[in-house]
Amino acid sequence: MSKSKRDLTLLFITNIFVSIILYTTYIFIPLFIRSLGASVFEVGITLFIGNASAMIIMIISGYLSDVYGRWKIIILSGIIQILASLLFVSARGWLEATFYTTLIYVAVAFFVSSRSAMIIDLAGRGSTGGVFGLINTAWPIGGLIGPFLGGLIVDEYGWTSLFYFLCFLAASYLLVGLLLPKGKAATGRERAEEMKFSIGRIAQTLTFFILLHVIANTSISMISTIFPFYLTERFGKTKTEVGAFFSVGMGLATLIAQAPSGFLADIIGRKKTICYSILPIPILSVLFTVTNDYLFNLLLYTCIYSLWSATWPAANTYIAEIFPHGRKGFAIGIRLMAIRLGLIIGPLIGGYIWDNYDVQMLFYLFTALTFISLLMAILLRDESTIVKC
Repeated sequence: MSKSKRDLTLLFITNIFVSIILYTTYIFIPLFIRSLGASVFEVGITLFIGNASAMIIMIISGYLSDVYGRWKIIILSGIIQILASLLFVSARGWLEATFYTTLIYVAVAFFVSSRSAMIIDLAGRGSTGGVFGLINTAWPIGGLIGPFLGGLIVDEYGWTSLFYFLCFLAASYLLVGLLLPKGKAATGRERAEEMKFSIGRIAQTLTFFILLHVIANTSISMISTIFPFYLTERFGKTKTEVGAFFSVGMGLATLIAQAPSGFLADIIGRKKTICYSILPIPILSVLFTVTNDYLFNLLLYTCIYSLWSATWPAANTYIAEIFPHGRKGFAIGIRLMAIRLGLIIGPLIGGYIWDNYDVQMLFYLFTALTFISLLMAILLRDESTIVKC
Protein backbone atom coordinates (compact mmCIF):
# COMPACT_ATOMS: atom_id res chain seq x y z
CA MET A 1 0.00 0.00 0.00
CA SER A 2 1.38 3.43 -0.98
CA LYS A 3 1.84 6.08 1.69
CA SER A 4 -0.96 8.27 0.30
CA LYS A 5 -3.42 5.33 0.34
CA ARG A 6 -2.37 4.46 3.90
CA ASP A 7 -2.88 8.06 4.99
CA LEU A 8 -6.27 8.24 3.27
CA THR A 9 -7.28 4.98 4.97
CA LEU A 10 -6.34 6.38 8.40
CA LEU A 11 -8.26 9.56 7.61
CA PHE A 12 -11.25 7.42 6.62
CA ILE A 13 -11.14 5.62 9.99
CA THR A 14 -10.98 8.90 11.95
CA ASN A 15 -13.89 10.13 9.85
CA ILE A 16 -15.99 7.11 10.88
CA PHE A 17 -15.42 7.86 14.58
CA VAL A 18 -16.36 11.53 14.11
CA SER A 19 -19.38 10.55 12.02
CA ILE A 20 -20.75 8.27 14.76
CA ILE A 21 -20.30 11.11 17.28
CA LEU A 22 -21.85 13.67 14.93
CA TYR A 23 -24.97 11.68 14.02
CA THR A 24 -25.51 10.47 17.57
CA THR A 25 -25.35 13.97 19.02
CA TYR A 26 -27.34 15.44 16.10
CA ILE A 27 -30.30 13.18 16.88
CA PHE A 28 -30.12 12.71 20.65
CA ILE A 29 -28.76 15.97 22.05
CA PRO A 30 -32.09 17.71 21.20
CA LEU A 31 -33.98 14.89 22.96
CA PHE A 32 -31.58 15.04 25.95
CA ILE A 33 -32.06 18.80 26.29
CA ARG A 34 -35.83 18.31 25.97
CA SER A 35 -35.60 15.78 28.84
CA LEU A 36 -34.05 18.53 30.99
CA GLY A 37 -37.31 20.50 30.69
CA ALA A 38 -36.54 22.69 27.66
CA SER A 39 -39.19 23.60 25.08
CA VAL A 40 -38.69 22.81 21.39
CA PHE A 41 -37.88 26.48 20.80
CA GLU A 42 -35.26 26.40 23.59
CA VAL A 43 -33.77 23.34 21.93
CA GLY A 44 -33.63 25.44 18.76
CA ILE A 45 -31.75 28.15 20.66
CA THR A 46 -29.21 25.58 21.87
CA LEU A 47 -28.63 24.36 18.31
CA PHE A 48 -28.45 27.97 17.13
CA ILE A 49 -25.64 28.77 19.57
CA GLY A 50 -23.77 25.56 18.80
CA ASN A 51 -24.00 26.03 15.05
CA ALA A 52 -23.14 29.75 15.27
CA SER A 53 -19.95 28.88 17.13
CA ALA A 54 -19.13 26.11 14.66
CA MET A 55 -19.75 28.47 11.74
CA ILE A 56 -17.14 30.89 13.02
CA ILE A 57 -14.69 28.08 13.74
CA MET A 58 -15.15 26.51 10.29
CA ILE A 59 -13.50 29.32 8.35
CA ILE A 60 -10.95 30.01 11.11
CA SER A 61 -9.90 26.36 11.30
CA GLY A 62 -9.60 26.17 7.51
CA TYR A 63 -7.22 29.12 7.62
CA LEU A 64 -5.32 27.69 10.61
CA SER A 65 -4.86 24.37 8.80
CA ASP A 66 -3.31 26.29 5.87
CA VAL A 67 -0.92 28.09 8.24
CA TYR A 68 -0.07 25.44 10.86
CA GLY A 69 -0.91 22.18 9.09
CA ARG A 70 -3.91 19.84 9.04
CA TRP A 71 -2.64 17.35 11.66
CA LYS A 72 -2.46 19.80 14.57
CA ILE A 73 -6.05 20.95 14.07
CA ILE A 74 -7.32 17.36 13.80
CA ILE A 75 -5.63 16.44 17.11
CA LEU A 76 -7.06 19.55 18.80
CA SER A 77 -10.51 18.41 17.67
CA GLY A 78 -10.10 15.06 19.44
CA ILE A 79 -9.07 16.65 22.72
CA ILE A 80 -12.14 18.92 22.71
CA GLN A 81 -14.45 16.00 21.86
CA ILE A 82 -13.26 14.01 24.87
CA LEU A 83 -13.66 17.00 27.19
CA ALA A 84 -17.18 17.83 25.95
CA SER A 85 -18.41 14.21 26.24
CA LEU A 86 -17.27 14.01 29.88
CA LEU A 87 -18.85 17.35 30.77
CA PHE A 88 -22.26 16.21 29.48
CA VAL A 89 -22.40 13.62 32.28
CA SER A 90 -22.85 16.39 34.85
CA ALA A 91 -25.37 18.50 32.87
CA ARG A 92 -28.46 19.39 34.89
CA GLY A 93 -30.05 22.25 32.93
CA TRP A 94 -30.50 23.17 29.28
CA LEU A 95 -28.33 26.31 29.51
CA GLU A 96 -25.46 24.24 30.91
CA ALA A 97 -26.01 21.64 28.18
CA THR A 98 -25.90 24.41 25.58
CA PHE A 99 -22.25 25.11 26.45
CA TYR A 100 -21.31 21.44 26.15
CA THR A 101 -23.22 21.15 22.88
CA THR A 102 -21.24 24.09 21.58
CA LEU A 103 -17.96 22.36 22.46
CA ILE A 104 -19.01 19.25 20.49
CA TYR A 105 -19.98 21.35 17.46
CA VAL A 106 -16.72 23.31 17.60
CA ALA A 107 -14.67 20.10 17.84
CA VAL A 108 -16.39 18.62 14.79
CA ALA A 109 -15.88 21.90 12.92
CA PHE A 110 -12.14 21.74 13.57
CA PHE A 111 -12.03 18.22 12.17
CA VAL A 112 -14.24 18.66 9.09
CA SER A 113 -12.40 21.61 7.54
CA SER A 114 -8.93 20.13 8.14
CA ARG A 115 -10.02 16.69 6.98
CA SER A 116 -11.40 18.05 3.70
CA ALA A 117 -8.22 20.03 3.06
CA MET A 118 -6.11 16.94 3.82
CA ILE A 119 -8.07 14.93 1.22
CA ILE A 120 -7.24 17.56 -1.41
CA ASP A 121 -3.56 17.45 -0.35
CA LEU A 122 -3.40 13.66 -0.73
CA ALA A 123 -5.58 13.11 -3.83
CA GLY A 124 -4.64 13.77 -7.46
CA ARG A 125 -6.58 16.56 -9.16
CA GLY A 126 -8.27 14.30 -11.71
CA SER A 127 -9.54 11.94 -9.02
CA THR A 128 -10.40 14.38 -6.22
CA GLY A 129 -14.15 13.98 -6.62
CA GLY A 130 -13.91 10.19 -6.51
CA VAL A 131 -11.64 10.23 -3.46
CA PHE A 132 -14.01 12.63 -1.70
CA GLY A 133 -16.91 10.32 -2.55
CA LEU A 134 -15.15 7.24 -1.19
CA ILE A 135 -14.00 8.88 2.05
CA ASN A 136 -17.39 10.55 2.45
CA THR A 137 -18.89 7.06 2.84
CA ALA A 138 -17.52 7.34 6.38
CA TRP A 139 -20.38 9.76 7.13
CA PRO A 140 -23.18 7.30 6.30
CA ILE A 141 -21.38 4.45 8.06
CA GLY A 142 -21.49 6.62 11.18
CA GLY A 143 -25.04 7.59 10.28
CA LEU A 144 -26.06 3.93 10.20
CA ILE A 145 -24.31 3.01 13.45
CA GLY A 146 -24.68 6.17 15.58
CA PRO A 147 -28.44 6.86 15.73
CA PHE A 148 -29.46 3.22 16.15
CA LEU A 149 -26.78 2.37 18.73
CA GLY A 150 -27.30 5.69 20.51
CA GLY A 151 -31.03 5.12 20.80
CA LEU A 152 -30.46 1.60 22.07
CA ILE A 153 -28.00 2.82 24.73
CA VAL A 154 -30.36 5.56 25.94
CA ASP A 155 -33.37 3.24 26.12
CA GLU A 156 -31.49 0.43 27.89
CA TYR A 157 -28.88 2.23 30.04
CA GLY A 158 -29.72 5.94 30.16
CA TRP A 159 -28.14 9.21 29.10
CA THR A 160 -24.95 8.90 31.19
CA SER A 161 -23.96 5.71 29.36
CA LEU A 162 -24.45 7.50 26.04
CA PHE A 163 -21.96 10.21 26.97
CA TYR A 164 -19.36 7.67 28.15
CA PHE A 165 -19.83 5.93 24.81
CA LEU A 166 -19.14 9.24 23.01
CA CYS A 167 -16.02 9.71 25.15
CA PHE A 168 -14.75 6.27 24.13
CA LEU A 169 -15.30 7.11 20.45
CA ALA A 170 -13.46 10.43 20.82
CA ALA A 171 -10.49 8.72 22.49
CA SER A 172 -10.35 6.12 19.69
CA TYR A 173 -10.43 8.93 17.13
CA LEU A 174 -7.54 10.67 18.87
CA LEU A 175 -5.37 7.52 18.88
CA VAL A 176 -5.85 6.96 15.15
CA GLY A 177 -5.44 10.68 14.44
CA LEU A 178 -1.96 10.63 15.95
CA LEU A 179 -0.92 8.32 13.07
CA LEU A 180 -2.02 10.75 10.36
CA PRO A 181 0.65 12.57 8.30
CA LYS A 182 1.79 15.76 9.96
CA GLY A 183 2.10 17.48 6.58
CA LYS A 184 3.37 21.01 6.34
CA ALA A 185 2.26 24.60 6.45
CA ALA A 186 1.89 26.68 3.30
CA THR A 187 5.18 27.17 1.38
CA GLY A 188 6.63 30.43 0.12
CA ARG A 189 5.70 29.49 -3.44
CA GLU A 190 2.09 28.87 -2.41
CA ARG A 191 1.99 32.20 -0.60
CA ALA A 192 3.25 33.91 -3.77
CA GLU A 193 0.46 32.19 -5.69
CA GLU A 194 -2.02 33.56 -3.15
CA MET A 195 -0.75 37.11 -3.69
CA LYS A 196 -1.56 36.89 -7.42
CA PHE A 197 -5.05 35.58 -6.73
CA SER A 198 -7.96 38.04 -6.79
CA ILE A 199 -11.20 36.94 -5.20
CA GLY A 200 -12.99 39.57 -7.28
CA ARG A 201 -12.94 37.39 -10.40
CA ILE A 202 -14.99 34.69 -8.66
CA ALA A 203 -17.12 36.98 -6.47
CA GLN A 204 -20.40 36.40 -8.31
CA THR A 205 -20.22 32.61 -8.49
CA LEU A 206 -18.88 32.47 -4.92
CA THR A 207 -21.96 34.43 -3.80
CA PHE A 208 -24.30 31.97 -5.52
CA PHE A 209 -22.32 29.06 -4.06
CA ILE A 210 -22.62 30.43 -0.52
CA LEU A 211 -26.35 31.19 -0.92
CA LEU A 212 -26.94 27.68 -2.26
CA HIS A 213 -25.42 26.12 0.84
CA VAL A 214 -27.04 28.52 3.31
CA ILE A 215 -30.54 28.06 1.87
CA ALA A 216 -30.31 24.31 1.26
CA ASN A 217 -28.94 23.59 4.73
CA THR A 218 -31.54 25.86 6.31
CA SER A 219 -34.25 23.74 4.72
CA ILE A 220 -32.65 20.38 5.55
CA SER A 221 -31.84 21.28 9.19
CA MET A 222 -35.28 22.84 9.66
CA ILE A 223 -36.91 19.51 8.84
CA SER A 224 -34.30 17.37 10.62
CA THR A 225 -34.70 19.35 13.86
CA ILE A 226 -38.42 18.71 14.18
CA PHE A 227 -38.50 15.15 12.85
CA PRO A 228 -37.44 13.50 16.17
CA PHE A 229 -40.40 15.27 17.83
CA TYR A 230 -42.63 14.55 14.82
CA LEU A 231 -41.85 10.84 15.10
CA THR A 232 -42.23 10.59 18.89
CA GLU A 233 -45.29 12.85 19.28
CA ARG A 234 -47.18 12.24 16.01
CA PHE A 235 -46.36 8.55 15.46
CA GLY A 236 -45.55 7.50 19.06
CA LYS A 237 -42.10 6.10 18.21
CA THR A 238 -39.49 5.16 20.84
CA LYS A 239 -35.98 6.61 20.87
CA THR A 240 -34.66 3.37 19.38
CA GLU A 241 -37.16 3.68 16.53
CA VAL A 242 -36.21 7.33 16.04
CA GLY A 243 -32.59 6.25 15.83
CA ALA A 244 -33.48 3.56 13.30
CA PHE A 245 -35.38 6.12 11.20
CA PHE A 246 -32.32 8.38 10.97
CA SER A 247 -29.95 5.44 10.47
CA VAL A 248 -31.84 4.78 7.25
CA GLY A 249 -32.89 8.36 6.41
CA MET A 250 -29.43 9.84 6.89
CA GLY A 251 -26.95 6.96 7.13
CA LEU A 252 -28.12 4.59 4.40
CA ALA A 253 -29.21 7.52 2.24
CA THR A 254 -25.73 9.05 2.28
CA LEU A 255 -23.99 5.71 1.81
CA ILE A 256 -25.92 5.11 -1.41
CA ALA A 257 -25.02 8.51 -2.83
CA GLN A 258 -21.41 9.29 -1.93
CA ALA A 259 -19.13 7.13 -4.07
CA PRO A 260 -21.26 7.28 -7.27
CA SER A 261 -21.72 11.05 -7.02
CA GLY A 262 -17.98 11.57 -6.45
CA PHE A 263 -17.03 9.65 -9.59
CA LEU A 264 -19.86 11.35 -11.50
CA ALA A 265 -18.41 14.73 -10.55
CA ASP A 266 -15.06 13.69 -12.06
CA ILE A 267 -16.76 12.52 -15.27
CA ILE A 268 -19.44 15.11 -16.09
CA GLY A 269 -18.24 18.04 -13.97
CA ARG A 270 -18.89 19.54 -10.55
CA LYS A 271 -21.67 22.01 -11.41
CA LYS A 272 -23.72 19.52 -13.43
CA THR A 273 -23.56 16.96 -10.63
CA ILE A 274 -24.78 19.56 -8.12
CA CYS A 275 -27.67 20.66 -10.36
CA TYR A 276 -28.83 17.14 -11.29
CA SER A 277 -28.74 16.09 -7.63
CA ILE A 278 -30.85 18.99 -6.38
CA LEU A 279 -33.35 18.94 -9.28
CA PRO A 280 -35.78 16.29 -7.87
CA ILE A 281 -35.77 17.59 -4.28
CA PRO A 282 -38.44 20.35 -4.60
CA ILE A 283 -40.78 17.87 -6.30
CA LEU A 284 -40.31 15.22 -3.62
CA SER A 285 -40.66 17.73 -0.77
CA VAL A 286 -44.20 18.62 -1.86
CA LEU A 287 -45.25 15.06 -1.01
CA PHE A 288 -44.66 15.67 2.72
CA THR A 289 -47.77 17.85 2.67
CA VAL A 290 -50.08 15.08 1.43
CA THR A 291 -49.12 12.08 3.59
CA ASN A 292 -49.35 11.02 7.23
CA ASP A 293 -47.92 7.57 6.55
CA TYR A 294 -44.81 6.75 8.60
CA LEU A 295 -43.11 4.54 5.99
CA PHE A 296 -43.78 7.02 3.20
CA ASN A 297 -42.27 9.78 5.35
CA LEU A 298 -39.20 7.57 5.80
CA LEU A 299 -38.97 6.98 2.04
CA LEU A 300 -39.28 10.70 1.25
CA TYR A 301 -36.74 11.71 3.88
CA THR A 302 -34.28 9.08 2.66
CA CYS A 303 -34.58 10.12 -1.01
CA ILE A 304 -34.22 13.83 -0.25
CA TYR A 305 -31.25 13.40 2.07
CA SER A 306 -29.56 11.03 -0.39
CA LEU A 307 -29.94 13.53 -3.25
CA TRP A 308 -28.65 16.42 -1.16
CA SER A 309 -25.67 14.41 0.11
CA ALA A 310 -24.84 13.59 -3.54
CA THR A 311 -23.77 17.23 -3.93
CA TRP A 312 -21.07 17.01 -1.23
CA PRO A 313 -18.11 15.58 -3.20
CA ALA A 314 -18.81 17.86 -6.16
CA ALA A 315 -19.25 20.95 -3.97
CA ASN A 316 -16.04 20.33 -2.01
CA THR A 317 -14.06 19.89 -5.22
CA TYR A 318 -15.75 22.83 -6.93
CA ILE A 319 -14.86 25.36 -4.22
CA ALA A 320 -11.32 24.01 -3.80
CA GLU A 321 -10.53 24.17 -7.52
CA ILE A 322 -11.41 27.84 -7.91
CA PHE A 323 -8.96 28.88 -5.17
CA PRO A 324 -5.12 28.68 -5.27
CA HIS A 325 -3.39 25.75 -3.55
CA GLY A 326 -2.30 27.81 -0.53
CA ARG A 327 -5.92 28.69 0.22
CA LYS A 328 -7.55 25.28 -0.13
CA GLY A 329 -8.25 25.06 3.61
CA PHE A 330 -9.70 28.56 3.58
CA ALA A 331 -11.88 27.66 0.56
CA ILE A 332 -13.24 24.56 2.29
CA GLY A 333 -13.87 26.74 5.36
CA ILE A 334 -16.06 29.08 3.29
CA ARG A 335 -18.28 26.20 2.20
CA LEU A 336 -18.49 24.78 5.71
CA MET A 337 -19.25 28.22 7.14
CA ALA A 338 -22.17 28.54 4.69
CA ILE A 339 -23.41 25.10 5.72
CA ARG A 340 -23.25 26.03 9.39
CA LEU A 341 -25.08 29.29 8.78
CA GLY A 342 -27.92 27.23 7.34
CA LEU A 343 -27.73 24.90 10.32
CA ILE A 344 -28.05 27.94 12.60
CA ILE A 345 -31.13 29.34 10.91
CA GLY A 346 -32.94 26.04 10.26
CA PRO A 347 -33.44 24.79 13.85
CA LEU A 348 -34.73 28.19 14.97
CA ILE A 349 -37.30 28.30 12.17
CA GLY A 350 -38.24 24.66 12.67
CA GLY A 351 -38.64 25.01 16.44
CA TYR A 352 -40.65 28.23 16.16
CA ILE A 353 -43.06 26.85 13.54
CA TRP A 354 -43.46 23.57 15.46
CA ASP A 355 -44.42 25.46 18.64
CA ASN A 356 -46.72 28.00 16.97
CA TYR A 357 -48.11 26.64 13.69
CA ASP A 358 -49.24 23.46 12.02
CA VAL A 359 -46.47 21.16 10.75
CA GLN A 360 -47.84 21.58 7.20
CA MET A 361 -46.50 25.15 7.24
CA LEU A 362 -43.03 23.71 7.75
CA PHE A 363 -43.34 21.41 4.75
CA TYR A 364 -44.55 24.24 2.48
CA LEU A 365 -41.57 26.39 3.50
CA PHE A 366 -39.24 23.42 2.94
CA THR A 367 -40.49 23.08 -0.64
CA ALA A 368 -39.99 26.81 -1.35
CA LEU A 369 -36.43 26.84 0.04
CA THR A 370 -35.35 23.76 -1.91
CA PHE A 371 -36.62 25.36 -5.12
CA ILE A 372 -34.57 28.51 -4.43
CA SER A 373 -31.54 26.28 -3.79
CA LEU A 374 -31.95 24.76 -7.24
CA LEU A 375 -31.96 28.25 -8.79
CA MET A 376 -28.71 29.11 -7.00
CA ALA A 377 -27.10 25.94 -8.35
CA ILE A 378 -28.16 26.73 -11.91
CA LEU A 379 -26.62 30.23 -11.61
CA LEU A 380 -23.17 28.87 -10.74
CA ARG A 381 -20.49 29.22 -13.42
CA ASP A 382 -19.07 25.99 -14.78
CA GLU A 383 -15.86 25.30 -12.88
CA SER A 384 -13.84 24.74 -16.08
CA THR A 385 -14.37 28.36 -17.15
CA ILE A 386 -13.12 29.61 -13.76
CA VAL A 387 -10.08 27.36 -13.46
CA LYS A 388 -8.92 28.45 -16.92
CA CYS A 389 -9.21 32.16 -16.04
